[in-house]
Amino acid sequence: MAMQGSEATNLGEYEQSVRNLKDLVRNKVVDTMVRSARIEGPKVFEMENQDDFCYGHWMAFIMISGSAIRIMLKLHFKKSTAITMLGSKAKNESGEKADRMAMDFMKEQCNLMAGALKSSFNNAKIITGLSIPLVTRGFDEAVFSDKVDRSKINDVWKLEWDEGTIVCSSVIEILEWAQFTDFEIEDNEDEEDGVFL
Repeated sequence: MAMQGSEATNLGEYEQSVRNLKDLVRNKVVDTMVRSARIEGPKVFEMENQDDFCYGHWMAFIMISGSAIRIMLKLHFKKSTAITMLGSKAKNESGEKADRMAMDFMKEQCNLMAGALKSSFNNAKIITGLSIPLVTRGFDEAVFSDKVDRSKINDVWKLEWDEGTIVCSSVIEILEWAQFTDFEIEDNEDEEDGVFL
């Protein structure tokens, strides 16, 4: 059966809204990490199979949630990558303290990313709140799901640079599509770099 004109338009609007949301989340995550960790020469790669689990030795995650949208952001990483991102701040610290700083740093990355997204949503009059960020072992990814949920918007990508790799993933659940029919990404070039103390 041929698709009616209004159905095709609605499908096109839906697909555009999905692309806009995925782009917004991915760009905020990458931009935040690149700026706050001063990553040089970053490259973003698509994950070939979105159904594959992205296991890292460690996983940091945070939720952005409101009446219209729910987003789970996850960073899958090795401790050595987090310590490298800390740079000189961790060089003179003992092993245990450096490890703790690395985990705190990745939680703060989640805070910064989620804060940037919350700001973009607020600018679009979509009110959201943030959970506290958590870090856990990478194998705990198994508690989230054993399969990609097709009713949600899933995106998985890899951020690579000379000194490290982080696999990033987002799961977006739209609860009120009406709020996203005219949703557009607003670039805020005046955002401040996050500072990890």
